[in-house]
Amino acid sequence: MNNFFSASLKSAVIFSVIFTLSSCDNENLNNPRLSQSQSESTISIEKPQVQNNREKLVRSIKSVAVLEPWQVKEEEQFSLIRDLFEGLTAYDTQGNIIPAVAESWKTQDNKNWTFILREGVKWSNGTPLTAQDFVLSWQALSQSESPLKSYLLYLNLKGAKAVLEKKQPLTNLGISAENDRTLVITLDKPTPYLPEMLAHIALLPQYRDLNLSVSNGAYMLSLRDEKGIHLVKNPHYWQKDSVSFKQVDYVPYETKPLAELDIIWSSSEKTENIQYFPQLCGYFYEFNLRDPKLSNPLIRKAVASLISVTGITNNEMPNAIPSSYFLPKAMLQGQDSRWEPVLAEQLLAQSHITEKQPLILRLTHDDTLLHQNIANRLARQLSESDLLRVEDDPVRWQQLQEKRNKGDFQLIRSGWCGDFNHPMAFLGLFYSKSPDNKSGYTNAEYDQLFEQALKSTSEKEGSEIYLKLSEIIQQENLVLPLFQYTMPVYISPSVMGVQKNSIGAIYSKHLWRKVEVE
Repeated sequence: MNNFFSASLKSAVIFSVIFTLSSCDNENLNNPRLSQSQSESTISIEKPQVQNNREKLVRSIKSVAVLEPWQVKEEEQFSLIRDLFEGLTAYDTQGNIIPAVAESWKTQDNKNWTFILREGVKWSNGTPLTAQDFVLSWQALSQSESPLKSYLLYLNLKGAKAVLEKKQPLTNLGISAENDRTLVITLDKPTPYLPEMLAHIALLPQYRDLNLSVSNGAYMLSLRDEKGIHLVKNPHYWQKDSVSFKQVDYVPYETKPLAELDIIWSSSEKTENIQYFPQLCGYFYEFNLRDPKLSNPLIRKAVASLISVTGITNNEMPNAIPSSYFLPKAMLQGQDSRWEPVLAEQLLAQSHITEKQPLILRLTHDDTLLHQNIANRLARQLSESDLLRVEDDPVRWQQLQEKRNKGDFQLIRSGWCGDFNHPMAFLGLFYSKSPDNKSGYTNAEYDQLFEQALKSTSEKEGSEIYLKLSEIIQQENLVLPLFQYTMPVYISPSVMGVQKNSIGAIYSKHLWRKVEVE
């Protein structure tokens, strides 16, 4: 997980990485190598042959298209990498974790995991893909210069810290292959959400030489030129029979009119064919729980009861999802439908707040227009109580981070994004032993439930615990949530199979084109 608005290294784990593995296995003639005389801008493996638009999908990309996972810097680049490569787990159209290269997995303690790879899974050149490929890939990641190697630490992978610091050999990393199909992953501490984390782009397997044309996903590289990147269906993909489009083109946004594009991520087009995908990112204000007044849960509850998240969101971020809950809406299982009447004045009076001695609230936020407008609306709503006085404290972004780290605030603009689609990507912020707990919140009941969730191997029990933890956050009003971010995506009306999901995963292999009736 990462703080969506910080510049810390941890925010880099939402991005992808590339690493290359040296190998003397260059004898396969079905594995076309790149010519040294070819320029980096032109890679030609096989000229794609398509008959009509039902065989070809055209996806727009506004940033520079990259083929190497470790070089991904923008969310829209994820789709290309996901088309080319597949990890142990992947996402379905709803953004849920499903088996991918691994057909199954098991654990008895959430620390020692065994993954069984599918029988006969191959690289796009026909070479068998084995458990050892994942071992070599993760080992290479640990020794790379990519900031994404820290994801191995975040994964709680045993031995990761010492191996990353090059104090121990690669074999001490907690990943090993028992045989070609059996992969063993050993963690330092229980992590029940490991399968969700394994879909991360940093952990995709990479072929053991410098050939960029070899992949293991539904598609393989066919051609890269000044017009974009062209993929063709991978004949060795284990689910090839369910892949509809024979070719997928990733083209620069400016090069084609809208009518010739099928998908535009982060679209600015003004058209009815825009869909807003929910993101695993929330916008909220943090209470300083060390403040003598705000440490009182009654006062926090009174403040929260005065806020109309719908009023703020609809006026300032009309395409976002208003929410007074900290967890993303899809993780609440209907929990966000609850409502209780709260009389703010009574709660404030019980806390010895009077008109003669009102509660002064300082709102600290970025000095940019959007954040200023949101703060102004928030201040107006809070000022409706005669027992509150609101002070505006706009600062530069860097100052915002400094104030948060020093605890120099009462209410401060913040946000959080999960790096994987699981409640524990958010709930750890209030676990007293978590390094991500910046608020100073300590609750023995919360800690006990959190630790119980880590050890539980029952999906049903885990879900019940996650909801209890969310209820504690809500009942104690540990933060002041306002909305969940969304991402605009243009989808051509002829393209079928797209479903909104909070991961933003739109695999080309899931899509097909509607038959046009003449």
